[in-house]
Parts: sequence; structure tokens; C-alpha cells
Amino acid sequence: MDRAGKRRFALAIFCWLCFLTACAADPHWYQQGKSDEEMRRDRAECRKLVTEKYGTDLESPHFTADLDQCMQSRGYHKKES
Repeated sequence: MDRAGKRRFALAIFCWLCFLTACAADPHWYQQGKSDEEMRRDRAECRKLVTEKYGTDLESPHFTADLDQCMQSRGYHKKES
């Protein structure tokens, strides 16, 4: 496999893992008029943006804060547990 093929393969694996994470996680965001599928898609896009900024340090408080801010900027609110 050439270098470009390896990159495409790694990107496909990364996207698949993001998809699995989004599907497995309990959705805790809501926006009136948005479906769970739309929320998951928006959350996956926010995760991608924040991951590009911080890498894969999902435990970082900055990662979580920026992920929350991204979702809020899209009009979502956290569900109260």
C-alpha cells in the first residue's frame, strides 16, 4: 500500500471510530426540532474540529470545554440528568 493509501485507510479508521463513539455515547444534548441523528452528526462534527485542535486528548478540560462551546454555538443545550 502506498503512502496515500495508508493515509486514506487511517482516515477511514478514524472516521469509523468517531462514528462508533457517537453512536455508543448517551446523547446528552438537545435542541428543539432536531432529531437524535442530527444531534449525533453535529456532535461528530464538533468532535472532529476539537480533535484537530487538541489531538486525541479527550480527557483534557480544554477539549471538553471547546466541545461544549461548539455544541452550544450550534444551538444545543445539555440535558439535565
